[in-house]
Amino acid sequence: MARAAQRRFQLDLVYFIPCGRPPHKDRPGLSPFLHRFTMVALVCAGEPAFIPSLLEAGPDLQGKRRSYSIDTVRRLRRLAPRAQLYFILGADAFLYLPKWKRVRQLVRLCDFIVASRPGTDVRKAARIALPHSTVHFLRGVHVDVSASEIRRRARAGRSLRGLVPVTVEDYIRKMKLY
Repeated sequence: MARAAQRRFQLDLVYFIPCGRPPHKDRPGLSPFLHRFTMVALVCAGEPAFIPSLLEAGPDLQGKRRSYSIDTVRRLRRLAPRAQLYFILGADAFLYLPKWKRVRQLVRLCDFIVASRPGTDVRKAARIALPHSTVHFLRGVHVDVSASEIRRRARAGRSLRGLVPVTVEDYIRKMKLY
C-alpha cells in the first residue's frame, strides 16, 4: 500500500508511525512499543523514502501514552508547516474516521489516501464526505494482510512468508512475539 501510494502520488517521504497506546485497543496483549517500532524499522530498511518514526513513542520511548491521530498529525504539521500531508490507511479504518477524536480538525490538516481491504465495501468509504480534505482511493491496490492474521500464524508457528519481510519474521521468532 505504501509503495503504491508513494508512486501514484509522488510522495517524497512516507512516515511509518507505530501507535503509542491505541485508544481502541486497551487489551493487555499489545506488543511493547519498541518491538513494534523495530519491526517498522525493519520494513523500512532499504527503502530510502520510508521513514520509521518515533512520533508516538513519548519522552520515555515506551509508547505508553494514549495516541490520537489528531495529535500526531499536529506534530507533523509543526515539523513541516508547508508540506502536503497525506494520511494513508485502509478502507476498514477509514470507515471509522467520523468517530475519531477531533476529526473536524484532523481533516483540515491532511488529505487521505485509502486502500481497499478484505471484507470492506469501498463504495461505503467513498460515501464519507470530508469537508476541507480530499480523499484519494488507491485503485487496483487490495491489501490482503492483517495484523490479526500475522499474530495468529506466528502463535501457531506457521510461516509468515508473503505477509511480512523475512527480517520481520525472523525478529518475531527470535523475540518470541505473539
